[in-house]
Amino acid sequence: MSKIYTPGSVVGVDYTDFNGKKQTGLFLVLYDESLDSSVTFKNNIVCLKISSQIRQCSAYSSSLDDVSFLNKGSLVLCSKVHTFDKGQVFSTLGEVHYNVLKRVYRIYRRFITELERQVEDYF
Repeated sequence: MSKIYTPGSVVGVDYTDFNGKKQTGLFLVLYDESLDSSVTFKNNIVCLKISSQIRQCSAYSSSLDDVSFLNKGSLVLCSKVHTFDKGQVFSTLGEVHYNVLKRVYRIYRRFITELERQVEDYF
């Protein structure tokens, strides 16, 4: 049985970027296949990128300054959705408070609503 990452977990992940370069980053877990009874493959998680680079801030980002185990100035980028195999996770830093997850999820839903608008308007 694979490890379970609950929504709100902050994980460190080793991954390869679009240029083929090895990267390490922090991500906020939104979804774990292990918690979904409608899927049989249980080894992926869906996450949002966490960054401390203010230049990546957008209408779809949220400050994580109220998360004590993260550096001040950390942001969750709700438009940067990533799927990872759980084998890529090398650490779990902790879990954000429910109110933080709720705030982030509302911004994520705004992003998904805009995505849906663009798909409907342009296809």
